[in-house]
Amino acid sequence: MNAAAWRGVLLTLVIALAAGFVGARLGVLGGHTGGAGRGSQDSVRQAVDTLLEKDFRLTADQKQRIEAVDERFTRTHNLIWTDIYTSNARLASAVATDMSLSADAKSSIAGIQDGVGRLHTESILYVLQVRQVLTPAQRKQFDEHIIMALMRSPP
Repeated sequence: MNAAAWRGVLLTLVIALAAGFVGARLGVLGGHTGGAGRGSQDSVRQAVDTLLEKDFRLTADQKQRIEAVDERFTRTHNLIWTDIYTSNARLASAVATDMSLSADAKSSIAGIQDGVGRLHTESILYVLQVRQVLTPAQRKQFDEHIIMALMRSPP
């Protein structure tokens, strides 16, 4: 490989590592802005919050308990996104190193896929935890809304 090619690989590696670091920091701080990360957290939390505000009369205790569920979900969600951003940076580095789908690249892809699966799982757990705070009558109404929302939106 000539000097220009090495400079290109090195530049790609530096950019990928910088992007991974910034993404990881944003994930830890809860500041990812766009893409699947933002959509999965905001759409689930926003949909549940909007539903509860619009169609449910919650007690102060229920509101407080749901807020605690929201906080746990946000922390977990952000940690998972940090892992995804880190795997993505490792993927960029692996591909930039030898411009192939190496074992390191495949491992990084598996890390990204695992993170996305964990995001989906945490979103479902979030909805179920919120549901547990509701009264039996509220749960019935909540379930109807959630089932309709799941039927309308693709995974």
